Amino acid sequence: MKSIEFKQKWFILVAVFVSILTTSTRIHAQSVKLLNTIPSDPEAFTQGLELNEQGDLIIGTGLYGESILGQVNLTNGNIQEFDQLDDEYFGEGITHTPDALWQLTWRENTALKRDLETYEIIDTASYEEEGWGLAYDFDREVIWHSDGTDKIYQRDPDTFEKVSEIEVIEDGIKVDNLNELEYAEGAIFANIWYDTTIVKIDPDTGQVLARYDVAPILQEEMTDDELQEIDSLNGIAHIEGNRFYITGKLYPYIFEVELVD
Repeated sequence: MKSIEFKQKWFILVAVFVSILTTSTRIHAQSVKLLNTIPSDPEAFTQGLELNEQGDLIIGTGLYGESILGQVNLTNGNIQEFDQLDDEYFGEGITHTPDALWQLTWRENTALKRDLETYEIIDTASYEEEGWGLAYDFDREVIWHSDGTDKIYQRDPDTFEKVSEIEVIEDGIKVDNLNELEYAEGAIFANIWYDTTIVKIDPDTGQVLARYDVAPILQEEMTDDELQEIDSLNGIAHIEGNRFYITGKLYPYIFEVELVD
């Protein structure tokens, strides 16, 4: 279950310590350089994070009856709410295309297409899979969509129809639980549900090119009480080059980081 009602708060603590004390059995994790720590709303169940063309940090949150789309104030972490989803929708990943913002729902098989200026819903589209993460690929002019499996789907940015799919592989092993996505510098970056690493994926082959371990930053920047309250790492927004904003569900901070290869 992705809902907070079913999470086990001790899981993230175990994941943090395991990531710090052990070496990956697959690709060795690259380092993550912390550039800035920004306050964030600790009640935000973050599902999508995205910088728009104006440099505003847009956030989509989840949970039934609490899912919103809004803008994060990068000074104090407050969220200016644009829209609250209907109670039957559990909000998921978001992404901007040149013409719209798309927002997924978890198990409702409905994608919401929004106006870029007002963020009002202008259309909807149906899909068969669950909705987890989204990222717009401006090189191929497609949307990438994850559903918590080892697959990432390519979708038409206007209609949301499925075009093709890739299977994500790391050293011959399928990588599942792929969650929030971001496309940057020719690659797909993905959170893995209840994992403190980010994977960098080749969009042509599905091969994992690198892993980035966020666990040391969480351990250094958060108190024990904060670590007990947070849920999974979830939220990647590309700034420029190797710089990103990253955060997670119920995180009290947004971290500006550099993913160092």
